Amino acid sequence: MFKILHLADIHMGSGFSHGQVNSETGINSRLEDFDKTLGLCMDRAIAESVDLVIFAGDAFPDATPPPYVQEAFAAQFRRLADANIPAVLLVGNHDQYSQGSGGASLSIYRTLAVPGFIVGDRLTTHLLQLEKGPLQIITLPWINQSTLLTRQQTESKTLAEIHDILLEKLKPILEAEIRRLDPNIPAILVGHLMADRANLGAERFLAVGKGFNIPIAYLSRPELDYVALGHVHRHQNLNPENNPPIIYPGSIERVDFSEEKEDKGYIMLDLEKGKADWEFVPLPVRKFLTLKIDVSEAENPEETIVKKIKKAGIKDAVVRLIYKLRSEQIESVNLKTLREALNDAHQIAIQAELVSQLSRPRLPELGVGQSLNPLNALEAYLNNREDLRDIAEAMQTRAEELFAQLDTVN
Repeated sequence: MFKILHLADIHMGSGFSHGQVNSETGINSRLEDFDKTLGLCMDRAIAESVDLVIFAGDAFPDATPPPYVQEAFAAQFRRLADANIPAVLLVGNHDQYSQGSGGASLSIYRTLAVPGFIVGDRLTTHLLQLEKGPLQIITLPWINQSTLLTRQQTESKTLAEIHDILLEKLKPILEAEIRRLDPNIPAILVGHLMADRANLGAERFLAVGKGFNIPIAYLSRPELDYVALGHVHRHQNLNPENNPPIIYPGSIERVDFSEEKEDKGYIMLDLEKGKADWEFVPLPVRKFLTLKIDVSEAENPEETIVKKIKKAGIKDAVVRLIYKLRSEQIESVNLKTLREALNDAHQIAIQAELVSQLSRPRLPELGVGQSLNPLNALEAYLNNREDLRDIAEAMQTRAEELFAQLDTVN
């Protein structure tokens, strides 16, 4: 039985705006976060002497990361090579130059001939000869129109038409790879793609270029024992029946606030022909926290905000404070006081939002348990809108005319 660690979407070097420069190292704290988290994955792989590490794409935020970011990534994966643990490095959309037409940032690992490392930058099948036996890996890197189609084939076509043409091109190529698999050897498909059942996370904002959705039927094949995916940052299993499991492990660190409620981690997999037992392993990543506080009715807005901050558990978190107040309350809130209250946070952003007086009518007549017909409800509404007094009678008259017309029609 093979023991495999599957991770994806490292995005080493992302989110610097949510960090701060470490005065001792000169390195952004968010890079240190990502490096630490990736290190935990490598720790587990080495401690358990896994047979293979599968990385399903998106090493960096883009294909040209700064040298010190590349070095941080390489240093962690070098640990696998030193431990004689093979790895599959799949090319994701963020790893491609010029949307797939100019190579990939991960190609250097093939050029350097790192022992045991396979770079998956094209759709093909690799036969790995591991200590426990052979293992088949189909690599399906990020596909876009420049990968499979010429400019002439896409000229004057809509996005929907291009999507259909891409699927028509991909299906027979992928089918050929699957049919060539040896039925007696365990097989894994490693893909960086957007499957049509996946629930999106931050990748909808991070994506470079236009990809396309691949039907789940292309992946749910009995010839495959496990499908290791990357690209979607939220962990999910697209095939609960697990025949085969089709797994997004999700990203290993939070990229921004859109992921603040998502667990981050990797997959530990025990695999043999016809059987795949997997477990999602959560990682202790930095907390992102949004505090939304409405103080438009508070007698002491600043005090109210500070009390809620103290109860929120902000220590070492990346915090976004959004508070709502009326225009006449602005002077009653001191930003310096709020920053002092947020001092235990790792990084903060403070945003004030004014509550429109037009959106705050008092309608006691429409409280819980009250029931009014539409005309009476409109009258109650207008009675509580000082700014509409001049036209209230005309609005009420027009409403009565409209309802009369409806009664005539019915």
